Amino acid sequence: MYAIVNYEGFELDRDIQDAYAEMVRDVVERYYVRVTLYTTSSFMRAKLGDALGRHNLAPHIFESAADANGEPARRVTDPKSDQR
Repeated sequence: MYAIVNYEGFELDRDIQDAYAEMVRDVVERYYVRVTLYTTSSFMRAKLGDALGRHNLAPHIFESAADANGEPARRVTDPKSDQR
């Protein structure tokens, strides 16, 4: 499946960041062919990007739905796909 994931309004508690990143890895590997992430919150992009990056997931997160829709979906589990 190809997906664009909207992280608008998403909150990630520090205590569960690693568990969340591992869950994301599992879901991506099982169900997605390609996935693109976005949120307008620069704080959330940084926080989520760090959590995913620590688990070798490509941490690039777009700033808007328009940016995410305009970009070919990326393989989240491929850190090399984070080139822009």
